[in-house]
Amino acid sequence: MEIDNKIMITCKESTFLISKKQQDKLSRAEKMKLQLHLMMCKHCRKFAEQISFIQKGIKRLRLKIEAQSANITLSVEQKAKIKEALHNQKK
Repeated sequence: MEIDNKIMITCKESTFLISKKQQDKLSRAEKMKLQLHLMMCKHCRKFAEQISFIQKGIKRLRLKIEAQSANITLSVEQKAKIKEALHNQKK
């Protein structure tokens, strides 16, 4: 989506920039246009808060999953079963 050279942006352009901000850096002009719009539009401010909340939740969940998977170890019996299954597959 191309943002025009006008000073005020629409809500549609604002939500695009809010979403883009999660992935990329915004240009100085984009930041200024977004800030100006957010000062005046409570709906887009709420959208920005919700996107930020979701991103933080996803990050916490990803960290939790990574921590749990780092602590997973197999018992001796489980390792033996896997080795046996692999050995039987080769035959």
